Parts: sequence; C-alpha cells; structure tokens
Amino acid sequence: MAESRTGRRSNVFLTATLVTASGSVAVRVRNISPRGALLDGPKLPPEGAIVDLARGSLVARGDIAWHDAGHCGVRFDADIDVEAWTRRVGHSGQQQVDQLVALVQRPAATAAATPSPAAPEDSLAAISADLAEACDRLAAHPDLVIACAAELQELDAIAQRLKNIVQQG
Repeated sequence: MAESRTGRRSNVFLTATLVTASGSVAVRVRNISPRGALLDGPKLPPEGAIVDLARGSLVARGDIAWHDAGHCGVRFDADIDVEAWTRRVGHSGQQQVDQLVALVQRPAATAAATPSPAAPEDSLAAISADLAEACDRLAAHPDLVIACAAELQELDAIAQRLKNIVQQG
C-alpha cells in the first residue's frame, strides 16, 4: 500500500538520538516534516521498530517506516512542531559570523576592496561546496556528533547560509 507524504519537508542537518528498546544511536536528521523524518546513521533499527527521536528536550515517538543502507524514515505518532526542532542554537561567535556574511553580501564595497579577482578554487560556490563536504565528513563520526552537537549544528547553519548566498548571487 503506497503511503502519501503530507506536509512540507524541511531539508536540515540536525543531530539527534534515536532511542529503541535495545539502546540508542546518534543520527543525523536530513529532512523533517510534522509527520516524519529522514535519518542517516550507523546501526539503524529495522522497519517497524518503535522509536523515540530525541533532540535536546524534544522527543517524538514513532516507528521506522522504511529502512535502507544507512538511511531510514521515521513516521511520527503525532504531529511535531518543525520550527521547534529546527531552531538554531546560537553561540558566542554568531555575531562575528553575521558580520562576515554581511561583508560578503555587500558586493560593491567588497569589490572595491579586493585587489584582484578570486581564483576559481576561492569562489563562494567552491567554498560553499567544500564546507558542505566538511560538514558531511564530520557528521559521519557519531562520537563527534554527540560531543559537539551544538557546534556542528552551527557549522551546518553557516554552510546553509553560504549556500543561499551563492544561489541568490
């Protein structure tokens, strides 16, 4: 029986913990909607397993709707507040990051201050792609994801912001 997805999915890069009757595992939430989420990570439970997806103080109960190598879909028992789940966690360096992004977004002032054009490997698109790849490599280490969850979320948020700047440019 085919299941239709309802609700808009938000593409994200969030760390969370998937809790089952047999234990827990660090996962990455790759997209999320009020009724479900796409997860990736090691040792994911099989289809049909009852799970709790936890991120900070948030918990969503559900079951594994499907399972494939390194990925699974969770179907929540009740709608979740996607905004609460995707809310960015600020940090002390955020103001500095915001200032750097503001400088990048001022092309006329930046162009006047730049003595020569950037090499292709230093383009915003190349930097954005490199940052996204670095985020993916870091997220592949469950111990690091658990130890540095807030920092990795912030790094991914920066990567997403840079990607948006490149796409708007």
